Amino acid sequence: MVQALDIAVVQIGELTEDVDHNLDRLVDAVEAATEGDVPDLVVLPELITAPYFCTSHDTDRTGWTQTIPGAATARFATISRKRGCAIAFGTYERTTDGTFHNSVVIVDGSGEIVEWRTPHGGLMPAYRKLSLPASKVSGIDIDEKYHFAPGPAPATADLLGTRFGCVICYDRTFPEYWAVARALGAEVMLAVVSSLGSREDLFLAELQTRALESQTWVIAANRAGPETLNGVTVDYFGLSCVIAPNGEIVALAPAHRSGETLRFTIDLDRVTEARRALPLRRDRRADVISLLDDLTSGVLQPLPVDRRSGRDDDALPTTVTPIGTRG
Repeated sequence: MVQALDIAVVQIGELTEDVDHNLDRLVDAVEAATEGDVPDLVVLPELITAPYFCTSHDTDRTGWTQTIPGAATARFATISRKRGCAIAFGTYERTTDGTFHNSVVIVDGSGEIVEWRTPHGGLMPAYRKLSLPASKVSGIDIDEKYHFAPGPAPATADLLGTRFGCVICYDRTFPEYWAVARALGAEVMLAVVSSLGSREDLFLAELQTRALESQTWVIAANRAGPETLNGVTVDYFGLSCVIAPNGEIVALAPAHRSGETLRFTIDLDRVTEARRALPLRRDRRADVISLLDDLTSGVLQPLPVDRRSGRDDDALPTTVTPIGTRG
């Protein structure tokens, strides 16, 4: 039984509008990361087959999509077969029915596409991002809801003698996605990211917390360096990392620097040790999780906050719009 996995995290960015050139750069980076002592798995950042383009609605970028299988999977599969290692990468996916997703694909050491399984047994050729941001980050407008459809559910993939879960960028901020992956048996979580601006401030702390909560290994690959697209230059902050199941950062790439590769061997026994020492799953309250579901969906409504006590009655409204109906 495999108890240790050698991981390479390729922190790369500074991509251009020439998708073929981008693929050439990515292939070169993976070739370099797997030369000599070959890792078991190479992990690349989110949407890494193109520049991050979700800062504008003005230009049609659907020409940058990848089918699965397609050009990108074919290029990476060639390396996988030659080196005998698996490769995980983020891409702009177009499905056979014309739906667009922000996705992560894994090709295994024989060049085959690894299937992801949902909690109800459905199979997908990629993990598809669940929560799509539409917000402003450090003055940069981001709208992934315009460009992508959300994925159907958390999913896991069996590979290299263990089970992987995944989060893509904004997904990482929703602890329930991690909890479902853990409940499905994940021991390693891929955090595949293109993150920028003020999200740098708590990036590592957030991932450390999620690792501790889920008691999984976290392999995080972030885009790094400046990219100019749609007249806007964005500097992605890097800080790709490997975090142990107890929240300890065991490997860390530099901030804002493209062209860096992390190597670290993860010990899967540490998952068992962490879970035995702090049995969080045993003590998780399913009834509380059900309450969260009811409150989020609007089945259960909280009472309005009474703003009047000890205050001027005219100073504040006496009711608050219930959760789930706020504009």
